[in-house]
Amino acid sequence: MPNFPPVTSLIPHRSPMLLVDKVISVEEKIGRAHAVVSAEHLFLRADGTLAPETCAELVAQGFGVCEACRRLSKGLTIEGGGYLANIRDLVCLAPARKGDELIIRTEKIDECFDTYIVQGEILRGEEKLAQCTVYIFMWQGDTPPQSL
Repeated sequence: MPNFPPVTSLIPHRSPMLLVDKVISVEEKIGRAHAVVSAEHLFLRADGTLAPETCAELVAQGFGVCEACRRLSKGLTIEGGGYLANIRDLVCLAPARKGDELIIRTEKIDECFDTYIVQGEILRGEEKLAQCTVYIFMWQGDTPPQSL
């Protein structure tokens, strides 16, 4: 198994907004990241389940850490930033619960200008808990480009 950099060196998120804890695998378009639903999880509800919309942020962060690893492996910079710009087709099949270990599987489907279209799913073992498509705007350098 490859030794990937710590996620804190790959994306700007920090606790409590940092939801992923490690990269598992990175291929040309597909990546897998890991997350644990801790008792202190930012989106943990009183009933011990994650809010369903958390899926989109997990997918975005999972993609972000895997894309950073892809770029590093090609000798490219990871300076810059990005943000979750849109969410489509969010389907929650079962709730994630406190204590669950989650696998976030992402696949880069397309890119247009500086926006990546990413399909993702959240798994607990072999069980698919949720899926969605996210649009992630990314830029290189210190600041985002000015809008036209």
